[in-house]
Amino acid sequence: MPDPMPEGTGFTAVSLRPLSGGEGTGAYCVNDAGVIVGESGSRPVCWDRDGDPTPLPILDGCSGGRAVSVNAEGVIAGSLHAGEHLRPVCWRPDGRVRALELPAGAVSGTACRVNARGSVLGNAMWPGYRWRALRWEPGGETVELAALPGDGETQGQDLNGLDEVVGSAKNCSGVSTAVRWTPTGKISTLPPPRRGTACGITDSGAILGDGVVWNRDGGTVLLTGEPEFFAGQVVRTTGGGVAIGWGLTPDRRGIGARWDRDGRPTVLRPLPSDVASTCFDIDEAGTVVGESVSRGTVRPVRWDADATPFALPSPRGITAIVAQHINASGTVIIGYGFAAESSAYRGIAWHRS
Repeated sequence: MPDPMPEGTGFTAVSLRPLSGGEGTGAYCVNDAGVIVGESGSRPVCWDRDGDPTPLPILDGCSGGRAVSVNAEGVIAGSLHAGEHLRPVCWRPDGRVRALELPAGAVSGTACRVNARGSVLGNAMWPGYRWRALRWEPGGETVELAALPGDGETQGQDLNGLDEVVGSAKNCSGVSTAVRWTPTGKISTLPPPRRGTACGITDSGAILGDGVVWNRDGGTVLLTGEPEFFAGQVVRTTGGGVAIGWGLTPDRRGIGARWDRDGRPTVLRPLPSDVASTCFDIDEAGTVVGESVSRGTVRPVRWDADATPFALPSPRGITAIVAQHINASGTVIIGYGFAAESSAYRGIAWHRS
């Protein structure tokens, strides 16, 4: 049985236990039904609300892998180890595993996102470590995403519910730029100020890049933080266009930030007595999760919609370190900590009380 530790901040911590022994666990995605997916040791798993793991089946000839994305219907995307290569797969809600076919000539591939309709985004590798983005339809058909002139590499980073994809592509000079693909795979570069990649796209067509949000109508919003901080990495955006990321203060401390749809920043300060903060995910109500850092200590934290920071508790036997993901409804947060007894990192789920 789980050994949760209640805390006065409204969340209860549960350890995501391994399939066997003292192996480590890692959680990578949680849906609004509370289904958590990830890996135990080197095996793909899902966990229930109590933190009990269930192994996901693997294909013949594969030795393990990880699950990295799950949609509201319970379709899971991930990759399996096939010798020295990776094989992209998806698991259906009934638990069956299905291989996602690679284009001719590709030797390896990964699946990184599954959207609400069951389309899967991934990347395939050809000999010479040349990568190209691709997408699989819910029925398994492969949609190859076009490259820029010169047939350079591409990398897919995110897809929305309309099967639009964003990421990066190299031009004929080998320079990476942020791009968008239509549902049919047609590519276009994003308007100035173009950056090296686009990392997120909403169903409304808002695209998140390094310090910029592109809107479907062609407008751009620059994300800055002066004079309090200099904007750095931007990592997530909500359906309503609120973005999060982090930057550096004038005295070189990392600081988390949230920008509204007009680009106005709100600083996400660390916990009292800590000196720096980093954020990684946001729900649709504006709750942000990440880490708060002091000198030699890292703690998981969530910021409410008013930007107030709250420490997240540790399960018994584990020192919680970071909160990495929150589901869209804000009911479950996942991250990890360190279990001293087994000298292993363990996944943690925080459930709203």
